[in-house]
Amino acid sequence: MTITRVHHVGLVTGDLEHARHVLVDGFGLAVDEHHTPLPQGRPGYDGTTILAFPIGEMYYEAAKPNDTQSEPAQYLASTNGRGGMYYISLASSDIAGDIKGILSRGGKLKGDWDGRSAVHLDPNTSLGLRIQITPEDGYFVHPFFKGNGACAGMGHIGIAARHPEESRRFWGGILGLREDNVVRSGGGDWETRREQDENDPNRRRGAASDPVYIVEYPIGGTVIEISHPTTSDSGTAKLVASRAALGAVYHHTAPFAPDVHRFVDQAVAAGLQQIGSIPPKEVSTRATAWFHPSTCLGMLLEPWNRPPGGEHYHA
Repeated sequence: MTITRVHHVGLVTGDLEHARHVLVDGFGLAVDEHHTPLPQGRPGYDGTTILAFPIGEMYYEAAKPNDTQSEPAQYLASTNGRGGMYYISLASSDIAGDIKGILSRGGKLKGDWDGRSAVHLDPNTSLGLRIQITPEDGYFVHPFFKGNGACAGMGHIGIAARHPEESRRFWGGILGLREDNVVRSGGGDWETRREQDENDPNRRRGAASDPVYIVEYPIGGTVIEISHPTTSDSGTAKLVASRAALGAVYHHTAPFAPDVHRFVDQAVAAGLQQIGSIPPKEVSTRATAWFHPSTCLGMLLEPWNRPPGGEHYHA
């Protein structure tokens, strides 16, 4: 398997200047003006205009549709103009070999493919998620475009899904990635966790404090974190019920913020809406914050600074 990293996270927005404000003034990132010059950006996919905002080894790609009929435009309309996470792109150092393997294990492609360039998987075989496989291009941003240091990289990309076995069949079976069995919701199995959480409404674990069973797949320097609701009444459960008709839906991104308190102060000053609060820095420098999608380009946000250790991935 030669998928090396997450290449970028594709966002759709109706206003690139607003996207610049959120990601630069709020997150502390910068526009990669080599890749997407300001002020006009660069022509993107399906008639969009894009800006790239590097974060660690990848970047956020903000895309503005320039029509009303393309798939990105229809997605934007379906969110009432708010936008959100549209797709993720996975880099491969042997795209021909990886696609051959994906097809042999039951995956399908969306549309025709020339055998060399980037291609999307058929969402019907990727649990409804838009996923692109792209040739590894050795993208490394110039230090000038790394921002002010509030974000050092991407901690994880969060997905909400119906059932862990469905997730494992796709991420492990079709894509061929290796699951991090250490992190699996602290151990235990899905059925036991679901029974415990259904019988005890006070139990709260995982994404946005919802009761969930987490499965993780490390890719390069980040992680795909998949949260499976273990009750029917949580926010994650309602999201899955309403938007994961084929099995999964994008949930959040988690920038790694070395100083979460600094990130929070900067983001709030830029107009991003914090959900809840975090302990003061004098109580704990280790923190996880949440920001509302309505002020983060339609994307739930979880800046955090979990250090490596026994609970983090190791072989």
